[in-house]
Amino acid sequence: MRRKFRLRFNLSQKIVFSSLAIFLSIFILCLSIIGHWFTDSLEQNIRQEVASFAERVYQDFQHEQEDLETQVNLIAGRETITLAIEQKDKQKLLQDLLPIRTTLNLDWIKVVDTNGNTLLDTRKSSLVTSKLLDKSITNIAKSGGSFIDFIDVEDSLQILQVVIHPIKSSIKVVGGIIMGNLVDESFLKQIAVGSSKNIVTTKKDTIIASTLPDIKETKWRPPSPNLSTLKTSIQQQEYFAKSIIFKGASQSLITTILYPILQLEKTQSSLWLRLYLLFLLGGTIVTFIGYLIGNKITRPLQAVTQIAKKVTKDANFDLQAPVTTEDEVSVLAISLNQLIQQVKQLLTEQYQAKAKLEAYNQNLEQKIKERTKEVEQKNLDLKNTLNELKQTQSQLIQTEKMSSLGQLVAGVAHEINNPVTFIYGNVEYAENYVKDILQLIQLYQKYYPNPDSNIQDVMKEVEIEYIIQDLPKILTSMKVGAERIHQIVLSLRIFSRLDEAEFKTANVHDGIDSTLLILKHRLKAQTHRPEIQVIKDYCEMPHIKCFAGQLNQVFMNILANSIDALDEAWEKKLCQQPIIRISSECENENICIHIADNGTGIPQKVQSRLFDPFFTTKPIGKGTGLGLSISYQIVTEKHRGSLQCISLPDRGTEFVITIPIR
Repeated sequence: MRRKFRLRFNLSQKIVFSSLAIFLSIFILCLSIIGHWFTDSLEQNIRQEVASFAERVYQDFQHEQEDLETQVNLIAGRETITLAIEQKDKQKLLQDLLPIRTTLNLDWIKVVDTNGNTLLDTRKSSLVTSKLLDKSITNIAKSGGSFIDFIDVEDSLQILQVVIHPIKSSIKVVGGIIMGNLVDESFLKQIAVGSSKNIVTTKKDTIIASTLPDIKETKWRPPSPNLSTLKTSIQQQEYFAKSIIFKGASQSLITTILYPILQLEKTQSSLWLRLYLLFLLGGTIVTFIGYLIGNKITRPLQAVTQIAKKVTKDANFDLQAPVTTEDEVSVLAISLNQLIQQVKQLLTEQYQAKAKLEAYNQNLEQKIKERTKEVEQKNLDLKNTLNELKQTQSQLIQTEKMSSLGQLVAGVAHEINNPVTFIYGNVEYAENYVKDILQLIQLYQKYYPNPDSNIQDVMKEVEIEYIIQDLPKILTSMKVGAERIHQIVLSLRIFSRLDEAEFKTANVHDGIDSTLLILKHRLKAQTHRPEIQVIKDYCEMPHIKCFAGQLNQVFMNILANSIDALDEAWEKKLCQQPIIRISSECENENICIHIADNGTGIPQKVQSRLFDPFFTTKPIGKGTGLGLSISYQIVTEKHRGSLQCISLPDRGTEFVITIPIR
């Protein structure tokens, strides 16, 4: 059956809405065209600005190279430097060049003679212990070569821009000088000073220096220098990017200029906001003008309408509509007055009959309300009791399981501990004894090189040389294995906490580490996914009073859920490398433990029910819905803390455990 819906407007509203609809249609079209034109212009301007800034950075970098070349030329031309090299006076070189390095703020100065001997190698403190891969450059410098290149620092991503220049006497080349500066964050910040743009320098798709915080050593492929300004992404942030290349003799660096797209989006949002305000202002003006026109047209009808509404609302039938004109409105007013009188008469007749019926109905309604309230209160009490029983049952089941698990773990750890302690304690003595015996055998071989033929036959048969080499390795392996078992037993004891079941002082980090050790078999590479990488960032945290065993249970539940989420994410190809990040911090009078993963995440619609008993997002047979519920009760009720979940679908989940320091 079709239902008809009608919008009811008075005459004044119809006049206003008609004019407003026409104006708004035209106004919205114009604003949309203007807004899109301005936003496109803003984006093109920013792209051009990024390209111009990239050209400026390239010029600044070239200027730094030219300045470094000029400084090398000036230093290489000093007679005192030439004389000191000819005399191999290292002290004189140090006295002359060390003040120059400090004054010119150079990171490295090296002087070699024509034989390749290093006469001076002075560096800044950050490079003193570093090994520079400068062998080829030193060979070129001693032969009198002159060029610009980049060199690497061993076991580090640091890069130096170096200039090599020969040092000549009046008749021959006496050596060479190498000067260099680090291409690092301070160098990039000096170039980017006064600009809102960021600079990132990469080598072989690895970031070696950046004005962006916390992205060094990140794998990222920069745009090709041959391309114009385009969009790119670093650590889930969008940027406009333009790359430039700086070439050296043996290798090159790519430097990329980044401008955050978020700033453009804010500017565009601000522009659209102004357009919306303009739209609202224009609509308000048109509405006000339409209202004045409609009010002028409909004013004669308003008096009659107001009386009709007031009579209907207040049931005051003594009111009469004023008759001020002689047109159709006056006829309507007279008819309304007659109708009011007739209704008043009918209501007077019915009032007495309705009074008795209303009194009876009021009595009946009051009784029904009281009874309904009693039933609702009983239902509420039963519901609360049922919820408490469910929670108590789940707690008893989980507590009994963890208690049995703790006793089993503690018993196994105790039984293993004695033989392992015996082996671990005697391996070192056995190693010393074997060393003594092997030393004695070597002395016999030294002082009696020609033993009896029977002894020689036995030595060949048992392969005595192989035994001498392999026996210390076997003992070392036994020692490492015993120590590993000893650590596992210690972690099992820490996790079970049977000796710390009461409210005692404990190290939270030890509990996390022991839980990770127990879950290590699940963290290792599986047939269906690679190894889960665990990144720990602990702060200096004091020991706190807590129920250590129960906190370990919380860590176990959260970490196990993270591993399940990473397994599912890997199967759905949502992450390239499964990662679990664990960090801690002290904030005010609380400690905070953050456990985050890059798994499947939790939908927003189920996050509010995440800590409810028996609620689970896992398939049937894989989850009971008790782990997070009990974890929430342990943190909030036992420790007076808080347990929060922060999650985005397909991005990962982070649990934040906050516990007060008592």
